[in-house]
Amino acid sequence: MAIGIRLVASHGYPDGAPPGFSGGFKEESCHACHFSSDPNSSPGRVVIDGVPARFAAGEKYTVTVTLIRRGMKRGGFQLAVRFKDNGAQAGTLAPGSSDQSRVGVELQSGIQYANQKKDGSSVEASDVTRWTLEWTAPAGSGPVVFYLSANAADGDGSANGDFVYTASAESAPPP
Repeated sequence: MAIGIRLVASHGYPDGAPPGFSGGFKEESCHACHFSSDPNSSPGRVVIDGVPARFAAGEKYTVTVTLIRRGMKRGGFQLAVRFKDNGAQAGTLAPGSSDQSRVGVELQSGIQYANQKKDGSSVEASDVTRWTLEWTAPAGSGPVVFYLSANAADGDGSANGDFVYTASAESAPPP
């Protein structure tokens, strides 16, 4: 039995991981490269705020990703929003109005992936960093899932000593 391994040098991607590391729909998370501790190790965490319980087609929602970890020197994330039933792109993602220089969105195989840019990897406050995105809801009839993977890094430029956190949130279509 052959085992496929995907090697990605973390220090080679200053503007975030390449697309496909959101941790959802059978994708790997940041833990694929930053694996010196188990995912979601205490006392840190990542949180997604602003995901509506029910979305309205075409409506814009401000979504905030908050990463918290004592001693964190740099932070990063990858987020994708997909239809729960088939994994297709659900709506559109864009950097929040105040995070244009800190957040980027890439398209791969029809899926948008939001990441921190190099400027967005700095920690804003002691042990906390956050990013804002604008999500425009799709005109689909099924539930959507936000998949998020984040890395609380020690800032030494290597994958060692970093902590990975994952989260997801679901939003239902209009009744």
